[in-house]
Amino acid sequence: MITRILINKSPAFEHLELHLHHGFNVLSGISGSGKSIFLHAILSAFGLKEPNAALVEIHLKLDLQSLGICLEDFGIASEMLDSYDELVVSVLKKQNARYFINNQAISKKKLSEIAHYFIKYISIKDGNELENDYMLHILDALTGQKDSQFYPILEDYKQTFYEHKQCKIALQEIEETQKNIENLKDFAQFEIDKITKIQPKPGEYEKLMHDKKMLSKREKVMETCHRALQELDNLDSAHKALELLGIDNTHFFANIMEIRGHIENGLNDFQNLDIEPEALLERIGELAEINRKYGSEEAALQHLAMQQEKLKEYEHITFDKKQLEKQYTQLTNKLTELANILHQKRIAMLPAFIEQLNHFATQLRLEAVTLEQTQTQPYQYGIDMLHIYLATKQKNVLSSGEYNRMRLAMLCVAASCNTHDTGILILDEIDANLSGEESEGVAKLLQFLSKPYQIFAISHQPFMPLLCDKHYLVSKGEGHISTIKLLNKKERIKEIARMISGSKLNQHALSYAEKLLQQQEKS
Repeated sequence: MITRILINKSPAFEHLELHLHHGFNVLSGISGSGKSIFLHAILSAFGLKEPNAALVEIHLKLDLQSLGICLEDFGIASEMLDSYDELVVSVLKKQNARYFINNQAISKKKLSEIAHYFIKYISIKDGNELENDYMLHILDALTGQKDSQFYPILEDYKQTFYEHKQCKIALQEIEETQKNIENLKDFAQFEIDKITKIQPKPGEYEKLMHDKKMLSKREKVMETCHRALQELDNLDSAHKALELLGIDNTHFFANIMEIRGHIENGLNDFQNLDIEPEALLERIGELAEINRKYGSEEAALQHLAMQQEKLKEYEHITFDKKQLEKQYTQLTNKLTELANILHQKRIAMLPAFIEQLNHFATQLRLEAVTLEQTQTQPYQYGIDMLHIYLATKQKNVLSSGEYNRMRLAMLCVAASCNTHDTGILILDEIDANLSGEESEGVAKLLQFLSKPYQIFAISHQPFMPLLCDKHYLVSKGEGHISTIKLLNKKERIKEIARMISGSKLNQHALSYAEKLLQQQEKS
């Protein structure tokens, strides 16, 4: 519920700070006093209307858990206070509007998504109360009250529906794959054959490039090495000369022998280089193609293993499809069986739903309301679809007054069967253009709904002020600045008298208003 609202610089309110109460709150006042602007400000703070004030700040308490709201899902960190969340929602408008929850910025879209969990605005032909899902939710609540097996069956159906949907997706994926299975198998086999034929070995390309380099300089190396050995042989005379002169030539001779050994070993390597140039170049070309496509010999071998595994999977896909088809058939049969059970249980409870709906519709001076239950393809809640009619008229041809009174009747049925619908209900002159009896019926139903809902309603007729918990007067003062005041009993009588008799109050009107209020308080 909203506990406090602050409005700064709106078309009607220069500065307004108001503490609000649970239950049935009614705003009255002369036309143009700013009542609708006040409700507009509330809705704008939640992103449901465009802001018309520089600042709107709302303090509220909500049981987020029971409403199914997780603020973290919307990027807002929440702190729990007992079982309730105390939130501050605000909209700040300068050049652009900026929205906040607990001083954390949030987009208008996300804020309005959160608000739709607990705010119902009845002014135009919108809302979901006359839509299939909402009506089915009420029918199920009524059925669950009478039949303890209903909700376990419904939960079993929902789980089966989910499994059936996932199985269908998996089967479609296999069928899509199967359309291209031969191409996929051919491609996998082609790559397997290609890599297997070449049989790359890790590091082979690098070794062959080394061999190619050696082969390219083989003749020049051998010629140079033979010439060097001949020149080393000619150094024997230098060795003998040093001996005859008595000069120590040990190191000289050792170095010459070491050099000769290196040259002879290198020459031997090149003489034993048994490589066919054409075969070498062909092999290098094959490996170069492998490396270009896969990155390396190791990567090619990994890809080979992967393709071999894929080929096995492709060969087993027919078996997998048969298993899924069997599972899909079993789930389809179970889904159909559960849906038919739910269908029959709902059929049995539908007359009671219609009876309750008409109980409230009668108070609103509406014609008879009927509900038609039809079947459709299985979906999240079964195979049932509900269609609502006022006499023979479909909801899309109803007047705004009829449509909104039907919504109120549906909300009352939901409240009476304890569907845990709670929140804030905002109504902007819902009793406009209604007869006295119709307006009284609306007021009585709002009084009934004020237990689960905090209600804010604007009215120019006396019935809502007579039945409400708190009555606020919206007045326009100097400079067209409006104020809102919570009325005491005496002020309330005066305002009700004005609504009955007009601006010219007399003692008779005041006495009549006091009598009506006293009668209501006693009842």
